Amino acid sequence: MIADFGEALVGWVVLKRDPFRLVAHWGTVHHLQTHPSFRGRGVGSALMQELRTVARDELGLEQLRLTARGREGLEDFYGRLGWREVGRWPSALRFAPGDTRDEVLMLLDPL
Repeated sequence: MIADFGEALVGWVVLKRDPFRLVAHWGTVHHLQTHPSFRGRGVGSALMQELRTVARDELGLEQLRLTARGREGLEDFYGRLGWREVGRWPSALRFAPGDTRDEVLMLLDPL
């Protein structure tokens, strides 16, 4: 899904559905991104709300999963949208020497 403002692409998000039958009832959210100059304007929230609607109403999914970078405030952002933290991979992400962060596992259920 994409969000645009006039001719400009201001945000996008990807939803992946695994065809394996044991996990066919859930989807994985990848790469929610918004243009820095449009952050704080509701673009990310709108994309996530539309993604939730499509996942539920068009794809028949029952839950969504995603991973987020720790120490970015993303847990709060997704929490306001109904997501909950279900676990962490400690020190899973290394951005630079001395900058290692947890990867936060989040779940949206029910849709």
